[in-house]
Amino acid sequence: MPKKSLFSLLFLLTFVPCFSQQRVVLTEKPDRVILANQHVTATINRKTATITSLLYKGLELMGQRPHPHWNVVGEDEEVTVRKFPNKVIYSVSIDPAKNQGERVEVSFKFLYEGDTATLPFDIDLRFALGQEDRGVYLSALWKRRPGYPAFELGQGRMITVLNPQVFDFYTVDAHRQGVMATAEDVKNGIRMNVKEAKKLTTGVHQGKVEHKYDYAAILAQTPAWGWTSTAKKVGFWMINPSFEYINGGPTQVGNTGHVEAILLNHWHDSHYGGQPLNFKEDEEWEKFIGPFFLYCNAGPTHDEMWKDALAQAGTQRNRWPYTWVKAKAYPQKQERGVVSGQIEIQDPYVADVKFKNMWVGLAVAETSSKEVNWQYEGKAYQFWVQADEQGNFSIPNIRPGTYNLYAFAAGVLGEFKKTGITISPASTVNLGKLAFKPQRFGKQVWEIGIPDRSAAEFRHGDHYWQWGLYMRYPKEFPDDVNYVIGKSDWSKDWNYSQPGVLAEDYSVLRGTTWKISFDMPEHVSGQGTLRLAFCGSRKGEVIQVALNGKPIGKAGPLPTMGVMHRDGIRGKQEEYDIPFDARLLKKGTNTISLSFNPRNWAFGVLYDYVRLELKE
Repeated sequence: MPKKSLFSLLFLLTFVPCFSQQRVVLTEKPDRVILANQHVTATINRKTATITSLLYKGLELMGQRPHPHWNVVGEDEEVTVRKFPNKVIYSVSIDPAKNQGERVEVSFKFLYEGDTATLPFDIDLRFALGQEDRGVYLSALWKRRPGYPAFELGQGRMITVLNPQVFDFYTVDAHRQGVMATAEDVKNGIRMNVKEAKKLTTGVHQGKVEHKYDYAAILAQTPAWGWTSTAKKVGFWMINPSFEYINGGPTQVGNTGHVEAILLNHWHDSHYGGQPLNFKEDEEWEKFIGPFFLYCNAGPTHDEMWKDALAQAGTQRNRWPYTWVKAKAYPQKQERGVVSGQIEIQDPYVADVKFKNMWVGLAVAETSSKEVNWQYEGKAYQFWVQADEQGNFSIPNIRPGTYNLYAFAAGVLGEFKKTGITISPASTVNLGKLAFKPQRFGKQVWEIGIPDRSAAEFRHGDHYWQWGLYMRYPKEFPDDVNYVIGKSDWSKDWNYSQPGVLAEDYSVLRGTTWKISFDMPEHVSGQGTLRLAFCGSRKGEVIQVALNGKPIGKAGPLPTMGVMHRDGIRGKQEEYDIPFDARLLKKGTNTISLSFNPRNWAFGVLYDYVRLELKE
């Protein structure tokens, strides 16, 4: 063979395969499709649109069953799980053969045909892979048309069950990371007061109570969470590059995953105060979820893989909105708008307001029939950013529409609101300086806590993710909370929750009364106002309030949040202002009582903040 021909053959054998591996390859089979690049190979079932296999570094990362899938819980308080419509149409929405192997995306459209056993939605599930991606992007377009029946959507999520033979270490955040119990450990555990809580009798966590809600987190403030492998040195992470499609704004708490190598992404969560999406008959609606990223990595330690995942989350956030997504329901960057400005806090009783972590956001405007609270909203999109220390903000990538602007900050009770913000395609709206004037009913006499929409600053607030802290209450506060203004320390002397006093069998022995004692230097007249901000309740709790033994009002019924029994410190914030005749205050020691009678062990109230104001 001539030397030139031999050289050409060696070139092809040596370099062409490497070159082709860098490109995305789509393989279509009658029962499955395979997306592959040089890093990962994903196999997707054509009938169910589930990922049945995901190979990375020669390892199978997926568990056997159930395969990663989209899941909706509707109606009957999480009892009824509706299946997807039976009709599915497969197509290639981005063909790698037409873009030199740069990217592939496949689509599975489930079309509702009137079967009442299925979800009354048209659902387009998409899976995408680029040539350099170490993982797969998932997105979904949920749509309702005229003629579709009424429906209540409680939970909307994507569930990934990973390979337990590979993954053993779970990371939510800096406080919650470690080797996890096995499925066998949980199976052999002793059930506690809820089915999700098991006292382990085997394994590395023997004696500990394993509770899946201990891994819940604020989704908008958790850039990446996932599983890693001690033996194989690989990781698998959930990354949301945007939370515009997640319900409840920047304070919504959702489940992230739990033992048995399960990883979750809730685009709609009705835990911790989130509300179900209620659709009327014939109601039209659509929402584009994602794309979010299932990211694979490798590294010498769990911590290094986590830090790499956080860096990858930042990269994905900077790429949002993705230019490769082609859908009318997903506007490109040039079709979105920007809102900027500065929030100035003007409090007549405080010359220089100190605040932290100010969030500024756009959420859906009120309808003609209902005032919308962004904390409970999930049908529409929301857009939030954190302002700087001077209150300056710039919100990018806003979908066209009409919104309200909201702002809240740690250290400030209440929130700012400006209505009627209209965003047009490619528009830039500068709102200038906006005066945030927190509501006051007089000068501040005293306060307990920090208005930050959580109970984090109170006792147990820095390690709340443990099952059954409410059971410790009778030992830690045998005479209930007796808080003395000027002497007590709220990090020790104010409990993270006000539960009932419980017996070992979780029956309620008695209700609880918390007392706040404070001195007044002289008799006063005018109006006093006790301001109570709550960040957790079960369902309809009422706090009876008395001053020096005389009832002055009540707070409640509080909304359903289900925080304490899910081992949390935050749900939604609810404020109650209780006015009273200031002449009830006496010179010397005064006592305010907060009494609570729970219906069962799960009922508990969490305070965000308490303040007494006086207008003489």
